Amino acid sequence: MILSDQTDVINALSNPATYGKNITKVEVKRSHIAIIFFVGDYVYKLKRAVVYQGVDFSTPEKRKLSCISEMKRSTVYAPHLIKSVKPIRRLKNGKIKIGGSSGEEIDTVIIEKRLPDKAILSFLLPSKKFDRFETMDLAEHLAELHAKAKTFHTKWGQEDIKNIILYNESVLSCFPNCIDIQKLNYLTQKSLELVEKHKSLINFRQKSGRIRKCHGDLSLSNIAYHKGHFLLFSPIEYNDSLDCTDTLYDLAFLTMDLEARNLRRLSNILINHYMAYINDIEGLPLMGLYQSMRAAYRAAVCAKTSALSNQKEKKNLIRQARKYFELAIHFLTPIRPIVIACGGLAGSGKSRIAREIGGLINPGPGAVILRDVIIKKQITGLAPHQGFNKTIDSPVFEKITYDVLCQQIKSALSAGASVVLDATFCTPQQRYIVQQTAKQMKAPFIGLWMDAPSEIRKNRVWERNHAVKNPRKENELECQLNIDTGPMDWHVIDTNMPKEKTMEQVIDILKKYLNMTF
Repeated sequence: MILSDQTDVINALSNPATYGKNITKVEVKRSHIAIIFFVGDYVYKLKRAVVYQGVDFSTPEKRKLSCISEMKRSTVYAPHLIKSVKPIRRLKNGKIKIGGSSGEEIDTVIIEKRLPDKAILSFLLPSKKFDRFETMDLAEHLAELHAKAKTFHTKWGQEDIKNIILYNESVLSCFPNCIDIQKLNYLTQKSLELVEKHKSLINFRQKSGRIRKCHGDLSLSNIAYHKGHFLLFSPIEYNDSLDCTDTLYDLAFLTMDLEARNLRRLSNILINHYMAYINDIEGLPLMGLYQSMRAAYRAAVCAKTSALSNQKEKKNLIRQARKYFELAIHFLTPIRPIVIACGGLAGSGKSRIAREIGGLINPGPGAVILRDVIIKKQITGLAPHQGFNKTIDSPVFEKITYDVLCQQIKSALSAGASVVLDATFCTPQQRYIVQQTAKQMKAPFIGLWMDAPSEIRKNRVWERNHAVKNPRKENELECQLNIDTGPMDWHVIDTNMPKEKTMEQVIDILKKYLNMTF
């Protein structure tokens, strides 16, 4: 609801003359709560005089406080991006200007550095300049921010989640021209049922420190990758119920947005690498609900903004609202979880195959990828990027590792998630126990064994590690390359061929034995 007329301010900020003689053009973009003016090397952000559930920008004073709060929050997520917060003043002659001390203060504007469009992920993706390694860097950055964020034990309860679901319904129900009301009723009912089903988990996450002060609006449009650094701008600053949330709800906005752009591969890499740093498998039963809520909220935002836009913008926004609404339903579609094991000795290519399979599994963000090397590091207290400082491959440690792996398989399957295993599986016993685990959980299973000639695998290991060859290391590598794996009853995949051909071979097997479609 718009409560006051900002027409004079908007017209002034849209006028190049307001910014000085050197400015000849102003680009204007609108959202449901802000209007953005792109001027030369800077961006001017005006909060709309609106009131929605959880958003109250009804007075100049409230908008000013919100601008100041956003500037403070941005020091955490995008240091030095916001240059200043300045008053908008009306002079005695009626002219409107930015800053200064004379005239009546009628509004407030945030002034930010303007980032190149190509640095914003919503513009950049898809791109060869932002692929697996950049996605992994983003996952590590988000994991670090979440780990450092303030913890809350009384926020983000069942009622908070229900309120968002019901709010989305209330907004979308106002747009029967673009939203199927029958489907909307289903979405709301199914979402509320899931909240009730997982109420114990929601309470547990409150008590266990998973509710934190998050960014709150992690869409691709609010993330920049600039000069090798991530800047997360426009954090939620106006409502605790939208940023003091489950860390997975924060992450769900990003995975949802990637899914909406058909970038599930990156979404899968993102969440699995994030999980390697913050082991949060117990939260997975909520991930589909969270992604659905994020998609429904985005649909609601697009619908609301369409009512404030010109005819050309309105058509595009309605189309976007429909797309996100259908995506919200997609995330709640139940699936039968499966287990796919990718095994192989050093240099076999098993990790690459596992990674690519993970992003093919429905629904987004795909399968949980469980890696033996990550489990070993979790057991020994190492971060995923840290190396082992001593040999740990004793039979006892291997048994512990595979026991933990089987427990994580059960946790992921219980959460309704499919699982891709990336482990050596160099003994018949190791292969047997994961098959039995899948069988106990009544999940379809298929085992894939990656193989290539010893010399090929050796070269891959040297290239991967950029290692300096010496007799001791070569002897250790020979041992890893020539383990007796015993009889093999898994599907053997020849990885000594082009990557595309290898994946075709893998997909053909999955289609045949698991009745999967890609």
